[in-house]
Amino acid sequence: MNSTKKYTILIAEDNPINIKVAEYTLKPIASTMHFARNGQEVLDRIITNSYDVILMDVKMPVMDGYEATKAIRLSEAQNNAANPMKIIAITSNNQPEEIEYCLSIGMDDFLAKPFTTNDALSVIETLCESNL
Repeated sequence: MNSTKKYTILIAEDNPINIKVAEYTLKPIASTMHFARNGQEVLDRIITNSYDVILMDVKMPVMDGYEATKAIRLSEAQNNAANPMKIIAITSNNQPEEIEYCLSIGMDDFLAKPFTTNDALSVIETLCESNL
């Protein structure tokens, strides 16, 4: 890791073990980490908090990551958002069609679980620096 910048990250994940792994993995690069256990919690959190990036699990109860991403993108389009939210899909399904679908619905990038700190940092830095 060569970055000294730390990021404000929302992690959308419903599996308690995966939450602990994400917390451990992202701690070196996060100034703040919040967790949401489903897509509805993601939508609720982004109303009152500002994040550099959302790591979005695609399979969650109540509202999955696909639907949450579509809702975020629709809201951004309706409000002519100047800086759209950076959304990174996180899933263990790294098949090309899964990656393609995630990107087609508005996710910005993809991380296959399990990911390393460096994997996450590389994707987050690339997305956040493209905003400068």
